[in-house]
Formats: sequence, C-alpha cells, structure tokens
Amino acid sequence: MNDFIKYYAKNNFLTQKKMKEIDAFYKLDKNALLEKYNAEFLKVFRAAITHSPFYKNLYGQHGVQITDIKDITDIKKLPITTREDLQDKEDQIFFGNKKLKINGYTSGTTGTPLVIYRTPLNVINEQAYAFYYRLINGYKMGQKYLSIRGTLDRNTTHKYFKRANTLYISSPNINEGTIDFYYKLIKNHNPVAVEAFPSYLYKICQELEKKGLEWHVPNAFTSSETLYDFERQKIENFLQTKIHDLYGNAERTIMLTKGKDDKYSPAPLYSINEFEEEQIITTALTNIKFPFIRYAVRDKIVVNGNDFMQNIVAPDIVRIEGRSTDTLDLKDGSIVGCIDHAFKGLHHLEYAQVHQYTVQEPIEIKMVVRPDFGSNDLELFKSKFVNMVGKDTPYFITYCKRENLTFSSVNKFKLVIKHNKPRK
Repeated sequence: MNDFIKYYAKNNFLTQKKMKEIDAFYKLDKNALLEKYNAEFLKVFRAAITHSPFYKNLYGQHGVQITDIKDITDIKKLPITTREDLQDKEDQIFFGNKKLKINGYTSGTTGTPLVIYRTPLNVINEQAYAFYYRLINGYKMGQKYLSIRGTLDRNTTHKYFKRANTLYISSPNINEGTIDFYYKLIKNHNPVAVEAFPSYLYKICQELEKKGLEWHVPNAFTSSETLYDFERQKIENFLQTKIHDLYGNAERTIMLTKGKDDKYSPAPLYSINEFEEEQIITTALTNIKFPFIRYAVRDKIVVNGNDFMQNIVAPDIVRIEGRSTDTLDLKDGSIVGCIDHAFKGLHHLEYAQVHQYTVQEPIEIKMVVRPDFGSNDLELFKSKFVNMVGKDTPYFITYCKRENLTFSSVNKFKLVIKHNKPRK
C-alpha cells in the first residue's frame, strides 16, 4: 500500500464524522455518558457471546449466559482474559469479514506477539481519537508536522510525506555528529507540532543545546514511553512547547490523554477501565469484530478512590507506573528506544531481554525460544535490530531459559537492563 492510499485510508469523511461524535461525547454530563458506556458495553458483549467462537466457549466454561449480563454493573461476572489466553486464537476471536481484516501485532518481548485483527472502521475510529486529541490541543491536520517516532531505521536519514505535510527523521541517527544536518531539515520545514517518543525528543534537545542551536515548536505530542518529569521539564523549557502525552497499548484497549491540568483522563467511549492494584482490566469499545473484554494490561495506574462507575468516566489518576521503555546507548552518542520493535513478527519467540553493560562492550540479547524457532526468525530479528542500532554496534545472542532472565523484586519484567558496569 503506497503512502497516498495509506493517507486516505486514515483521513476521510468517516474520520471527520467520528471526530464530531467524539467531540459530542466530551460535552455529555456524567449520567448521559454512563448511559452510552452501558449501551456500548452491552453491544460488544452480546456480539462476542453470539458470534465469536472464542468468547462463546470461554463464557460457556464459566457458566455465563447472555441473559446474565443486564448492564455494565454485571461486567465483573465475566472472566478476566490475558494475552496468554488469546494467544494463537485470533481466528476464533474474530467474526468479521475476512476480506476486510487488517493484521496488527503487539510487541513480542514478553511472549510471542499477539496477532490482532482490525477492520477499516476500527482504523478510522483509532485515527479519529488521535486526530481529535491533536485538534483540541492546537494542531489541525495539514499543518506542518514533524515525526520522531522510530518510523525510519538507521539506513534512512529522513523522509518527507507531502500529502500529510509531515517530515519524518530517523530517531536512531540523532547524535552529536548529525544534529547540524537535522537542525537544518527541521528549521527549513518549520513544523507547528512534533510527535515523538519522549526519550528521542529529550535527546534532540540535549544535542541542540550542546551546539547552541535553538528550535521552538508550539506543541509536542508524546506517547509509547513513560514521560518522566525531568524529560518534560527539559523539553518544555528548551523548545518553549507544551507536551501533550498519550498513554495507550498496542492492543488498543485503553487510551488516557493528558489534559491542560496535566492530569490523565480516559478518552470517552474508547474503553472501560477497571483500575486494580497491579494491573488495569480493560474492555475495548472500538473494535467490536475482534473483542477485548476484561483484558488485563500489566501496567500499574494509581487512582484515588475505587468507585467503579466514577472511574469509568472520570478517574482521579495520580500517576502511571510500569510503562518505562529503556533505551540503548550507542558509541557515537545516539540513543535507541522502543527496542521491542526488533522482536515484532517473531512468532516462535517466548521471551527476549536486552542487556547493556558499557557502550564499549557488545550488547547481549537473551532469548527464550520455542523448538520451532528457526533461521527465518533469527534473520528477521538480526535485520530489524541492525537497522535500529547500526551495523557497527556489536551484539551477541544467548539462548536461555526463562529463569535466566532478570526480573524485579516483585517479579516484573523489563526488556532492557542497563548494568552500567563491565560485564563479568
């Protein structure tokens, strides 16, 4: 699919129509909004139990019948699902037109990537939420835009997409030796907004500051990584910008956006979120043909209060934990984030973990693989990883068991382990 088709698949009159619906959601009072949540939940549940072989079987095993779920308050009668429950069952979950399904994947670092089927309508809905968030924060589609999100690998320095008026720059290539080149590109493009992983935007600010180069941009949209306070302060002060951060996941079962009060709140009618002590239980409302119902997201979001109905529409979110994506440091001063992208598409990988000791030493990649992990998987990983870190960055692979990986004191998994000392 070329760029022109991709652009109009995501930007059309249906996207505009959905954006108007979202705008109306924001204007509803609490009771009216809860009524809509209730209706959407029942629609998703009834479609799943009626048409999805996976959910028919799951609810049958738990003795749940369609008449048992009368409104949204009955949601806790349904079993919680995990990635492991859904693994390799995508064809049993999906019940839409097979000709219209679009494949998507989660990252594969804590298990084989989960295959997700989307539909054109689901893609439109997703884009509408993202575009609406940008719109209410000062960016209109078609204005000059800069993207620093790891879209390009180290072999492509930059790319300009005229139709979307967007300049893409290769985030893994940003370092002291390339910053003058990228500065000229950015200044010539003169974007009114930038989207980026926080770590990359922080990095570019550091390199610009070292060279005494100034760049100001009104709005910055960040996502996919934890936005740390030190990063936010540096970025906003240096770029004289306002950061708008979005929390979500690859499964598209939750979307929290940071408002003008610097607090996160759920995008209305996007999902139903149950905030538990060590995880969030999410029910997606935007992909009815591939349902995620009471799906566990293993991040921790701290909220004040445990009123279920209140937390659906307006939770008091204190902070988001567990979403940190560490970066790798390269010899030339570059940093590479979102390393999970290197493991996408490896269907026979159970776990992976990247260990960096010092920048002078080879990076160690520990892999826990299935018996059918073969040369195709290995070559695919090598190709992606080298594109991210460059062919001059040494690394080696260690095959091991899960117990040989590093976990936190509370058994939480991290993809990148930074040792900051020589390897023994």
